[in-house]
Amino acid sequence: MKKLLASLLVLSVVGGTSVLAAEQSTYTERFIQKHTQKIVDKEKQLQQQQKAREEAQAKRQKELQKKQQERQKALEKQRKEREKARAAQQKKIEKKKELWNQLIND
Repeated sequence: MKKLLASLLVLSVVGGTSVLAAEQSTYTERFIQKHTQKIVDKEKQLQQQQKAREEAQAKRQKELQKKQQERQKALEKQRKEREKARAAQQKKIEKKKELWNQLIND
């Protein structure tokens, strides 16, 4: 009975210290965390800045594409208007030629 009680006591002490050790960090872990925390924070900050830059660049790229499409549409519209004007001018010239030819032939 004494052996069982002694072994139970030893197991509870060992189990308690292991649980306590698992919850608390050692001096070395705290020292390392203290001195590396600034680096970790800076790395997180740099990652956030990089992500923000990438998002801003993607947004600018979309805006540029939209502007380019609008310019392309405007150029296409101008080209069509010029073609219509040329066609109208060509019709006027043809009509004048016909009238001139009719005037000469009469």
